[in-house]
Amino acid sequence: MTEATALTLVLPWPDMRLMPNRKNGRHWGGVQSAKEQARRDGRVVAAVELGRRRFIGGDRVPVKVTFMSPDRRGRDLDNLLACIKPQIDGIAKALGIDDRRFRPLVVDDGVDPAKRGYLKIEVGEL
Repeated sequence: MTEATALTLVLPWPDMRLMPNRKNGRHWGGVQSAKEQARRDGRVVAAVELGRRRFIGGDRVPVKVTFMSPDRRGRDLDNLLACIKPQIDGIAKALGIDDRRFRPLVVDDGVDPAKRGYLKIEVGEL
């Protein structure tokens, strides 16, 4: 079995139901299906990218998250980062590590020229 020290993952644009600022006052069950889908997306994309390799990371695994938005609207990066927690959990599960090891965490943004929006997550040696 070979080893991987870095992965680049491309995930769909986060479901807006997961945005913390949009959840105020709503019942947790209203977003549960979106959380489960996001966690599954993260796990599946990471597992496919990893293939038959085993992920090797140290005590700290650097992560770079780039939000490629579908339009030029200003978005709160802190809010976007909070809404991808399920994807991060799914990725950590697929890699067999605790997400506490994802340090440092670098967050950036851009605009998708195709106007669909996506999330690019680089895990490991940056």
